[in-house]
Amino acid sequence: MDNRQLAKRLSESSDIIFKYGSPWSEAQFYDQLAQKNNITHVKLEDDKVIGFIICQFVLDEAELLLIGVLPDYKNKGIASTLLTEACELLKQSNVSHLFLEVRSQNEEAIGFYKKYQFKELGVRKNYYHHPTDNAVMMQLEI
Repeated sequence: MDNRQLAKRLSESSDIIFKYGSPWSEAQFYDQLAQKNNITHVKLEDDKVIGFIICQFVLDEAELLLIGVLPDYKNKGIASTLLTEACELLKQSNVSHLFLEVRSQNEEAIGFYKKYQFKELGVRKNYYHHPTDNAVMMQLEI
């Protein structure tokens, strides 16, 4: 599957995965896939994206931009596998810290990140729109 096809499939799955629809357009997925300082790790079933994680890194720091799993595949360890495998790839690129922002109302995601030893750093007020929500900033030492 080439990057155009993957961007299309990521966008389609993202529309289903995220409560408020995909945060990125197909073009944004494609642009991210073209970046050299990017780790995109995808789980497929019959050419359908059932889960993915996208991280971007500079020097020894990375940001987890998106992670998601289709609803029918949740609670099967896919997100855990994606996060673990992405952290291993980031370590190979000499990354020591992984940062992220998550909606303050997304208690399921916050619980998931805490389970993997992410620590809360602070809050960005009114960071998200549609609907408005604060972002909880978190960090993991890899």
